[in-house]
Amino acid sequence: MRRALSRARRSAAANASLVGVLLAAGAAWPCAADAQVFGQLLDSEIPLTTQTGRNQGVLERPKPELAPIGLPLGSFRLYPDVSAGVGVTTNVVGASVDARSDTFATFSPQLTLRSDWGRHQLNGIVNYSAVRYRWTSPRDEDAFLAELSGRLDVVGESQISGAASYRRTYESQQEANFPVNGAGSVAVDQARGMLRAAVVTNRLRWTFSGDLNTFRYGDTISTTGARLDLSFRDRDVYRGTVRAEYQLSPDNSIFAQGTYRRTDYVTTNELDDRTSSEWRGGIGAIADVSELLRVAGGIGYFRRTYANPVFVPIGGIAIDLRADYYLSPLTTISAVVSRQPEDAAVRGSPGYIASRTGLRVNHELLRSLVPYIGLDYFTGTFKNFNRKDTGIIALGGFDYTLNRRWVLSLDANYSSRQSSGTQRAPGINEFRALTSMKFRI
Repeated sequence: MRRALSRARRSAAANASLVGVLLAAGAAWPCAADAQVFGQLLDSEIPLTTQTGRNQGVLERPKPELAPIGLPLGSFRLYPDVSAGVGVTTNVVGASVDARSDTFATFSPQLTLRSDWGRHQLNGIVNYSAVRYRWTSPRDEDAFLAELSGRLDVVGESQISGAASYRRTYESQQEANFPVNGAGSVAVDQARGMLRAAVVTNRLRWTFSGDLNTFRYGDTISTTGARLDLSFRDRDVYRGTVRAEYQLSPDNSIFAQGTYRRTDYVTTNELDDRTSSEWRGGIGAIADVSELLRVAGGIGYFRRTYANPVFVPIGGIAIDLRADYYLSPLTTISAVVSRQPEDAAVRGSPGYIASRTGLRVNHELLRSLVPYIGLDYFTGTFKNFNRKDTGIIALGGFDYTLNRRWVLSLDANYSSRQSSGTQRAPGINEFRALTSMKFRI
């Protein structure tokens, strides 16, 4: 029972985390060379994790001799860092023909605050991330993130966690919703509030979660230099989720989950108003398939209906799955599979089904040097619209931790998106690489 409670504590801490969760629906692996500097817009309602004390992946293993020490600040510790890098892209504006290369520079300072308490937790993070292109200034980015999160330990393993954040991120030009004729960056301002409660009684764990997300899109420019107004994509998303998890053993559990989601569009144009209600239910497991293979995920069904009679309801299978294979203490192979509905940004379609499959290998070549390779395959099938997108992303790189203060990184990826159908979008091929150096205290 003590081991079970210990696992519950680890699971609660993982569920409370809002940053760095790999099993986020619709996204596979964050990459420093990617345009979405803070990941996707919406993560899973209650993120899952495969982490336990039984096996540790290459990226999970603690390395105290290489970790930053931080600065004491009362009962907190402050961790400042700053990174800068240079990169290159072979298709800066995502052109299907006559692609043009460009170079860019990045600069990103960050402050992370963590409490040093025996019970409860309070964390904060402030980040600014700038990208400047040499010849293509409309693609410049000024992203930022401000987040405050905390956990209140109530009784035993029961706890309440919450978070509030505001950020500006940028949409990748490989995404299906990126403007077909867009030549500039697409900024998205997101405000988020989340409240989550976990109630643990013996082997049964109840999790109740609710969050609010608002999205506001900035204007960009077209390939002809005209202004593109993207305010028709502005929306507010409300989600409520209940999960019941039953512990079969200290490291294995099964769960059932139900979610209600409401999306309110701000636009007054009837053809762009995709205000909708969605119900989603599913079952899943967090389990050891073998001594070296661990899976976490669920499968269910969703149905989304629209307030606008122009759009017909959509429904289908929803998947959210992650597997970690611990090939050796030095090598971890991870796989991600997801399938979920997304709001469309093309007129005439209520949405599209986004499916992604990803594979990544992390290998500890040296204790301070961890290279990785990965491959993603994605599809986007539009509803009531004759278009289907398919694509691949091949990525690789390394993190070389010279000491507590300095980290050298290289991230590179090749992405290709093709589109079929009578209303298809242009095809895009791009190679992007970034080398950066981070200084930590």
